[in-house]
Amino acid sequence: MSNECTNESCDTTKQNTNCGSNEECCDLPEKLIGLADEAWFEVLKDKVKKEIESSCGETLDKLAQVVAQANSDRWAHKIQGKVKCDEFKSNVKELLVSCSCDKK
Repeated sequence: MSNECTNESCDTTKQNTNCGSNEECCDLPEKLIGLADEAWFEVLKDKVKKEIESSCGETLDKLAQVVAQANSDRWAHKIQGKVKCDEFKSNVKELLVSCSCDKK
């Protein structure tokens, strides 16, 4: 048996004994069209990026700086909050361990 794609092998009215490979073969044109559509959108996306960069690049650079600084500040705040929380937990543990309360 051959895995060649022919009009006869893609004929849906005939029972096909080599179904798997022929189905792939018969779906290939549709897959290629889908691939071409994806490529077209990728090219378009790249062109849109270039247009945005040329018309708004300076503003986007400033916006990126503002966003990056805000993100950095947010993470610094989270880390500082964790440090303070850890200090609090350590202080509580220290007090409880050193407690000289009478235990009955």
